Amino acid sequence: MTLKELNKNQTILNNLLLFSFCIYPITFLLGNFAINLFLFVFNLLFIWGVFKKYYSLNILNKNIQILLLFIFLTFLVNLFFSNEFNLTYLRVLKFILIIGSIMAFRALIINCKEEKIIKIYKIWSLIFLLVILDVIYELIFGVNILGFKSIIPGRVTSFTGDEMNIGHFFSGFCLIFISFQLHSISKNSLNLLIAVLLILISFLIGERSNFIRTLIIISIFIFFVFEIKKKYKIISVSSLIIFLIVILNINPNYKLRYIDQFTKVLSKEGIHHYLDNSVYGAHFKVAEEIFKDNILFGVGIKNFRIASASDKYDNINHKLPERRANTHPHQVHYEFLAETGLFGYLSFGVFIILSFYFAIKSYLKNKNLYQLSGILYVLVSLLPLLPTGSFFSTYSSSLFWLNYAIMVGYIQNFSKS
Repeated sequence: MTLKELNKNQTILNNLLLFSFCIYPITFLLGNFAINLFLFVFNLLFIWGVFKKYYSLNILNKNIQILLLFIFLTFLVNLFFSNEFNLTYLRVLKFILIIGSIMAFRALIINCKEEKIIKIYKIWSLIFLLVILDVIYELIFGVNILGFKSIIPGRVTSFTGDEMNIGHFFSGFCLIFISFQLHSISKNSLNLLIAVLLILISFLIGERSNFIRTLIIISIFIFFVFEIKKKYKIISVSSLIIFLIVILNINPNYKLRYIDQFTKVLSKEGIHHYLDNSVYGAHFKVAEEIFKDNILFGVGIKNFRIASASDKYDNINHKLPERRANTHPHQVHYEFLAETGLFGYLSFGVFIILSFYFAIKSYLKNKNLYQLSGILYVLVSLLPLLPTGSFFSTYSSSLFWLNYAIMVGYIQNFSKS
């Protein structure tokens, strides 16, 4: 095969991988099957590239490769200490697909021109814009453009239907959207307005934890990235706060979700009283007890659903012990402690801290806004106390690792193979 033919075949493979990543956000609106299918496609294309010697297995920064291998090995250790092997092994094996997808994204960064990579973010931004328009449509008419309707007052479902996790999708892609706008629109005042409006829309979606995360990451972006006078930033954020207060006082559904069910309880009785009398608190409490009984290696990934329903926790020290059982404890730190023990929790801590170190070091050198977006999303995903989805579920983990791929994908390698 001639060099020209080799280059042509590699270009075709790059374009297939590029196209797959371009439409990947749609899978988060379609469901877990679509997400898993695309993870498989990413890996299939990358492996084919390695087989044809277009890509290298050493494509990632050496430090990141070591860290990913390290965390995978800790998951393997967890597998052998799992209470229910059958519940754990699929999640551990799936992590191979996660690593492959991270490597595939890095392959695009290395092998494609910058304008092609920007095309990914452009299409992601268009998909995100479609979601924004659909959310606004649902807020006005009560149903989204496909006829999906939220069953919870003060919540928006959009394209996710009964799953009702559009707020999670929103927080996962909002900074990428803002970063693309900064590259496309030169007027800082307009970009600031867009960022503030995104915070407002996140609030109106009605997912409290995801709103808080979105508020944090966009606020950090506004104050550290936007080249605009500080007083205008303060005025914009202050105006938003006033507007939110008005909405809370005139809309009973938002008042119920944000004030009566949450803020008012915390302000009057404190966080301990809130946890002692909430379902989330029951999940946290049983996770603590499971961790105490399995302190070194936990009960195994995805085993919280079995352990939390055990009769031995019928009398845990909580007001709602009968509500303790669930598929996961709704907080990533409790999930790691209960399911992976100190070994897994500390190992993941080392993994993520060093990943942040190398990614931040790279960002400070190159000032890549997309990389910063990934860093901030991964950071807020790991905040303590705020309720979260299961870290090891398809939806949550895929959104987390996609942003992680962006976060580490721009770290320069020692060589380009």
